[in-house]
Amino acid sequence: MRRMTEEINYSNAIERLEEIVQALERGGITLDETLALYEEGAKLLEFCQQELANAEGKLNEMRLSDIENKLSE
Repeated sequence: MRRMTEEINYSNAIERLEEIVQALERGGITLDETLALYEEGAKLLEFCQQELANAEGKLNEMRLSDIENKLSE
């Protein structure tokens, strides 16, 4: 998990996920390496899903705030 220790953000996580998928598709790696990549990918996927959920929550809050502002006018 070479990049998990670096500063992680959504873009970095997606980029790393793409690298992992390419490595797994290429093959030629040991079972232990495959399992390690799969584990790293699963953690990154979970991180990305959480980031998307957070962004969706923020958007919903902004929409609600806009509706409340329009109703109070």
